Amino acid sequence: MIGRGRLRGHQRGAVAVEAALILPSLLMIAAVTAGGWRLSEVRADAQSAAEAAARAGSVAATVDEGHTVGQHVAETELAGTRCSDPAVTIDSSALATPVGSTGVTSARVRCTVRLADLLVPGIPGALHVESTAHSTVDSHRERHT
Repeated sequence: MIGRGRLRGHQRGAVAVEAALILPSLLMIAAVTAGGWRLSEVRADAQSAAEAAARAGSVAATVDEGHTVGQHVAETELAGTRCSDPAVTIDSSALATPVGSTGVTSARVRCTVRLADLLVPGIPGALHVESTAHSTVDSHRERHT
């Protein structure tokens, strides 16, 4: 029969070994989860900026004003987010159609998010995020060509 003291002696340090094996895995899972959440946040920011820009462009009076206002709204929406180097494209050509005609104004927002902002500081690389939104032009709103 094995004595109790002898069995305990063989297990000494087992908890430290288990922690050394499990802790890095748990930290990696936590980092990937946080990075995924932050990436979805950036995608939501880009989509929100595209929707706001398309809507702002669709209520403008002229094509040029729609483009300018949409651009400004998208850049304002993206200020303070993890989206860097934003590129905004506004298509407000539907504002040139005569009153009574239907049309759509669209906005495309592209930006870059660095992996260091998503996961762990110091990680090289970046991801590109792109969102597109459309907004219907009011067919009875006065337009200036």
